[in-house]
Amino acid sequence: MGYVTRFEVKKVFMDRYEIHQVGASHHTEWWIPCEELEDLNANIVGKIEVIGEYRA
Repeated sequence: MGYVTRFEVKKVFMDRYEIHQVGASHHTEWWIPCEELEDLNANIVGKIEVIGEYRA
């Protein structure tokens, strides 16, 4: 099972990372190293929304 989430992160934090294309041109994501997960969590603004759920 997998989930798709949506949340906002402070721009000053995200500006440290490049956006990577991961398939088609509209499939992009930031790659944040796992050792920086606590910093990412500390920079989340507002609520985390589940916008999709996928089951096998």
